[in-house]
Amino acid sequence: MKQRLLFLEEVLTGYDAVSQLYSYIPPMCIWRAWEYAAYQRYSLPEPVLDIGCGDGRFFRLVWPQINAAVGVDIDPGVCDAARGSGVYQEVYAVPAHQLPVHLENFASAFANCSLEHMDHLSEVLSSIYRALRPAGQFLLSVVTDKFLKWATLPGLIDRAGVPERAEALQAEYVAYHHLVNPLPTEASVQSLEDAGFDVLEHVPIMPEMTSRLFLFLDHLWHIQQPGGELGEVLYKYLTTLPQFQVAFRQVLAGVLQMERDWSNGSGAIFWARRKE
Repeated sequence: MKQRLLFLEEVLTGYDAVSQLYSYIPPMCIWRAWEYAAYQRYSLPEPVLDIGCGDGRFFRLVWPQINAAVGVDIDPGVCDAARGSGVYQEVYAVPAHQLPVHLENFASAFANCSLEHMDHLSEVLSSIYRALRPAGQFLLSVVTDKFLKWATLPGLIDRAGVPERAEALQAEYVAYHHLVNPLPTEASVQSLEDAGFDVLEHVPIMPEMTSRLFLFLDHLWHIQQPGGELGEVLYKYLTTLPQFQVAFRQVLAGVLQMERDWSNGSGAIFWARRKE
């Protein structure tokens, strides 16, 4: 398996693209910037199966040239949005381990930051394997075990002498994201190989400093308070700041310059191929 590292300017170019979708949601801009940057190195032959498709907006941003795509998501409301987006020929509201698609129908599959939220991971990967044609491509992003290790806000609260609140905050965050498979990189590779894939390339994303900034902001964003999440308040405030997108880009650039190890991250991109 070949490892390919991203460069600072690639990530900032990714930020420029995704900030048009998530203008005042800084944690989304950070994470999606890395994914977008990595995906620009690949192409997906059609038809494409998008597992955990969401509303389709990010898929269209990354793959504007793709016309033949089918989406799958477990959330019926999200599937309605995906159908209305015009991105997909069909959208199925089903668990990913129960894909109702024809065998060997797809030339490629795409799973953007979705597998770590899915129960029955081995069955999900087997379903994707069966849906792909022989030698079909599989491009995916996942979180790693560092996603939990580098949690900044709970760590600060623990250091402040309130370990019970720190533990509860982390548990609430994990439950909110239904984070069931935050696997080390080696374990993700093994899971893919066990399902019948050759893992060709690995792109580490979100090294430590970037991860700690993202996780701090994302934890804050999803703190529950009367009337909803804290992020709703933060979003309204950020929309009042002149040139927020430009200024936050400078913040991200500064954090990227402080990174020491770009080969180890809280996220990972894998490019794999179904064995013939």
